[in-house]
Amino acid sequence: MPAPVPANPEPAKIEPAPPAITPPAVTISQPAPLDLTPAPKATKTSNFVLAEMNFQAGKYVEAAKSYEAFLGEDPKARDRDKALYYLGLARALTSDSSRAEAAFKRLISQFPRSQYKSPAQFILNLQEQIEKLKLEVKDLDDKVKRLSEELQKLKDIDMQRRPSRTE
Repeated sequence: MPAPVPANPEPAKIEPAPPAITPPAVTISQPAPLDLTPAPKATKTSNFVLAEMNFQAGKYVEAAKSYEAFLGEDPKARDRDKALYYLGLARALTSDSSRAEAAFKRLISQFPRSQYKSPAQFILNLQEQIEKLKLEVKDLDDKVKRLSEELQKLKDIDMQRRPSRTE
């Protein structure tokens, strides 16, 4: 059963509204004059950052150019040892071994305490071993060629000595 409704309900009490709030007067001042001078141009990406981006993307020729530009800018810039190391790697990866060797040697002589010195020396030693192996392979190829020629001469001599089968 529903709850009984009182016979004489009391009227709801209505509270008076709060006083109106008037915002403080705003004084309008003259706007600041517009600065119409051109904004400074965005600084272009440094050659070092560009070189690293190209190297990471496998664009070794472009990376090498940017590393060289970076090295030519400021002889006291930070990361010159790193730039020389990666320049050497970029040159090596583009089969420019003489210029790679020059970059690694420059790194070793100019930055004897660099963290990149040991890897650069290691790569130079590997390149030296590769050059020695290339010379050995060339010598062996020459020997094989000479032996093949001698073998052919011996075969020709043998063919001349044998009696012909038609006789």
